[in-house]
Amino acid sequence: MLKKQSGFTLAEVLVTLGIIGVVSALTVPTLMQNHQKSTYVTQLHKVYNDISQAALQIMTDSNASTLRESKLRREGIAYFFSNYFKTTATCPGNDTSDCFGSDYANMNGEAIALSDTVPDDSQCAVLTSGAVICLSDWGEFYTVVTDTNGKAGPNILGRDLFSFKLGYDGYVLPGDVEALSNRFSTDCSSADGDSYGYCFAKIINDGWKMDY
Repeated sequence: MLKKQSGFTLAEVLVTLGIIGVVSALTVPTLMQNHQKSTYVTQLHKVYNDISQAALQIMTDSNASTLRESKLRREGIAYFFSNYFKTTATCPGNDTSDCFGSDYANMNGEAIALSDTVPDDSQCAVLTSGAVICLSDWGEFYTVVTDTNGKAGPNILGRDLFSFKLGYDGYVLPGDVEALSNRFSTDCSSADGDSYGYCFAKIINDGWKMDY
């Protein structure tokens, strides 16, 4: 006698494929978004490490206890870039066209002028990693503006464009990070000018995660 063959019917296969398609449509975009945010944070963390290590190194080489006493203050930012970073190009803060992208926006999609973000007296450099960093001496600290992936997109404040402080003690973002992070909702998500430094504070306070 012939045994009856068991298996899936065409209808069952189509229903299963339909369910898989619906689940994929719901989950894949979220997974891709989370992966992209993780990439942004990884790029930011590398810039953070590069600046921190360079600042501590120039203090060591200068036998100085603060950046104020180091060769950074005496020789200038251009010296700092050329001797402590691997760069492919430099540009002044009042003409960043060779370093940054052409169009920037905040997370609400509102266009911003890069000239309102990068101080005119800044010195900027493109690193071999593709990141751009600008430094300006504000008397009590150095202000840093970075596009962590250079001219590549998305060129959005709080995603790949950040601002923070480099203290004379050689440490990035001195001060109360938690207090700065608490101002995220008003000073980062709809940021303009230099207030998006709060985005960087939030990422650090959240354990190097972009939970926004």
